[in-house]
Amino acid sequence: MVLTLALVIPASGEQYSNVASFFDLGMGARALAMGGAFVGLADDGNALFYNPAGLAWLHNLSILSSYEARPGIASYGTIAASLPHFGFGVDYFDFGEVPETDEFGNVIGSFGYRNYAIIIAGGMKAADLPFLARIPLAEHIGFGLSLKYLKIATLDPGNGSGLSIDLPFIFRSNSPSPRFPIMTSYGFGLVIQNLIGLPIKYESGHQESWPRKLIIGISFGLLDQVILAIDVTSEKRVRLGIEWTPIHAVSFRTGFKYEDTWLWSLGIGARFRNFVLDLAVVPHPYLSSQICGSLGIAW
Repeated sequence: MVLTLALVIPASGEQYSNVASFFDLGMGARALAMGGAFVGLADDGNALFYNPAGLAWLHNLSILSSYEARPGIASYGTIAASLPHFGFGVDYFDFGEVPETDEFGNVIGSFGYRNYAIIIAGGMKAADLPFLARIPLAEHIGFGLSLKYLKIATLDPGNGSGLSIDLPFIFRSNSPSPRFPIMTSYGFGLVIQNLIGLPIKYESGHQESWPRKLIIGISFGLLDQVILAIDVTSEKRVRLGIEWTPIHAVSFRTGFKYEDTWLWSLGIGARFRNFVLDLAVVPHPYLSSQICGSLGIAW
């Protein structure tokens, strides 16, 4: 089952050698279009998946859904709700029906392969806590906790589940830099993924540990129109993203990321009243391109 998953995820190498890499697929078209560079930004409902510490800055209820098609391979979707300080999300990955063969290669049936995940996370500012409110820059410091549950559904011996905890941190300023007036916002984020985890246990008795990772991200807002974001991971992966918003209603995005090969991405976002529609495309040199759409609603 792990080999099957590794074949359908758009990269190669050790990064995707564990079924927990399901969470590395990327969630939400906005972040995907920016190359997945979102840990140092985390300024909307996508913070739930990339850096839940950013939930501390949300001001309303938002619902985010996304669907990604990999033509001829699989489908992947998300629905999440975020409130100030709290978020909840459900993800699924559906590989569809896989032919089952005997030792001679004859097709004798088929079986499905699906992953499901639940994410529950919270984020707080240091200023929200009485014992930290007086420290310098408390209004700009955020931290949180994220709980992830993963369920694998396939043939009985391959069914399994596991649980892990992420530890996120963010420093954010939405004020112009006194030294660089064109820099209208900036942020620094850090996430320790799978800091604590219960192994993914299968009915066959096989177990997999959650891979522990560190992701560091920075972001810069320029003239309230352009956002630059960079993420670097402990696996020596690099993600770069740019978002340009010439008018409030429309944003254009592009990104690059290194996952044993350089991948680039393009996207666009449109806003109308309480609705946000985002689209992203990630061409791949060997596999089918990723095509992802997200719809967000805020109250």
